[in-house]
Amino acid sequence: MSQDVAGGVFESFWLDFPHCDIHLVITSDILHQLYQGVFKHIVEWCQELMDEEELDQCLKAFPLCYGVHHFQKGWSALGQIGGKERKHMARVLLGYLIGKVPRGIFLAYHSLLEFIYLAQYPTYDDTTLQYMQKALEDFHQHKKVIINLGIRDDLDIPKFHSLQHYLENIKNFGTTNNYNTEMFERFHVYFCKEAFQSNLKMSMEEEEEEEEKEEEEFVHSQFRDQRLILTKRPHQAHHHILDIIQDHNCQGFQKDLISYLNTQLPNSHLRGQLHHMDLPFSHIDIYHGFKFCLDSLENDINFDHEETDSVKAKPSIGGKPGCFDTVVVMDTSDCETTGLKGTRIG
Repeated sequence: MSQDVAGGVFESFWLDFPHCDIHLVITSDILHQLYQGVFKHIVEWCQELMDEEELDQCLKAFPLCYGVHHFQKGWSALGQIGGKERKHMARVLLGYLIGKVPRGIFLAYHSLLEFIYLAQYPTYDDTTLQYMQKALEDFHQHKKVIINLGIRDDLDIPKFHSLQHYLENIKNFGTTNNYNTEMFERFHVYFCKEAFQSNLKMSMEEEEEEEEKEEEEFVHSQFRDQRLILTKRPHQAHHHILDIIQDHNCQGFQKDLISYLNTQLPNSHLRGQLHHMDLPFSHIDIYHGFKFCLDSLENDINFDHEETDSVKAKPSIGGKPGCFDTVVVMDTSDCETTGLKGTRIG
């Protein structure tokens, strides 16, 4: 009977390959196994622990934060959720669960999220691989609380089983960006979209007009080597320096501006001489912010638009509150990826 099944495979092609382990063909996949698998389960379990309306209220009340997406309507209003949305959700999840779920649940979720981020490292050594192993062990230590609370009868889930193979795959095949399907899916969308657009009746002139509209507000400034982006026109043109000092509450602005301009001179003056110098102008243009390009984090790369963030320094105007962002500036070559050594607050 089984021989009559159409399309049946009765003898695999790899059976006589002496050095072939066919199970290694199935490699780890950050997008589908971790974000659309493990993390998707985490979000569903959160809805078992918290009322949907309560979770949405927590999301709405969360303050704006650098590099973090603000879910103004909560998660219940989301339709089809892709990998990008899952990543935004993962960045904020733990902040909403503090004080809302038992400690064991929080530690289990924390371990899983730590594993997800460690699995995306662009390079590894023995130490970072031990971090991944430790995160996985921490999850197994606290996972029983998920069953004890009745959220699940068991954790026999294929996506969770795949976690134990990540270290093996990294050792055998290198970092996960070598075999993560997200990049290949993005290529598929990109080239299909490009082919589809070629069949549209939109002329090249219309496409150029749309691109010009999108780029009308921001253009690359003279600081292009530093990847800064300014608006084409200043927000306040020809503004008196004394008014700037008052509006922005920056009493040392004039002195700092003199010091900075002195560093740009071919023959700079001595520091003591600057106290007796005046600026050769009294008005300057004011920009209330600028955008800067961020370094791509491997599988987070966006092939259509380079990821940017913004810094604002806008005084109170017309009764509207001002906005002055705080940034950590890498000031010297001693700056580190963690900690504040070699940096200054601006």
